[in-house]
Amino acid sequence: MTEISGSASRDERRPEVERRLIAAVSDLCAGGALFADLSVSRIVRTAAIGRATFYLYFPDRSAFVLRLVDHVRAELAGSVAAVWRAAGDRGALEAALADFVEIYAREYPLITAVVDASGTDAQVAQRMEANLGLFIEESARTIVAAQQRGTVRGEVPAEETAAALVWMVERTCYRVIGGSTEKERARLNRALTMIIWHSLHPEN
Repeated sequence: MTEISGSASRDERRPEVERRLIAAVSDLCAGGALFADLSVSRIVRTAAIGRATFYLYFPDRSAFVLRLVDHVRAELAGSVAAVWRAAGDRGALEAALADFVEIYAREYPLITAVVDASGTDAQVAQRMEANLGLFIEESARTIVAAQQRGTVRGEVPAEETAAALVWMVERTCYRVIGGSTEKERARLNRALTMIIWHSLHPEN
């Protein structure tokens, strides 16, 4: 791994520094390390950056964990939005969920890291809760829009259904995806598709 150029400004270096740190945590957790046991020294050593560089961008470990939470949200946000955009077409819904499941599997080491951190850091727990709240709000808006188009049952309570489905998907993926095979994720995808589809659409 090459050194980060010292001639670049602090702001110019930030994306590469963050990329290396995030990749380091992902690799370490994927290798079986518990995030709670990862010191800043071990993370920066794996990322091949100096300890002083870490503290140039993050005042403490907690601030770095919040950046991990935001990274996970950003990685999942596009696929979450795609799922709800596709909710009116079963084939498109299944395809969008397949993309979400694979992204979740790719980010799983970091997801376990931030869930681990949320158990002892109130700020991290609040940030994660807020991010899920944003997903639920977007999902509810999409359900309402689909009801107005007539593609989702009008009697479905949008906010409550969105909350139930988002929490169901998040908890199920967290419990099932770790260590899963491609075949197992395909079965999970089919199950999620059936549950979401039949929750929103009239029985045929």
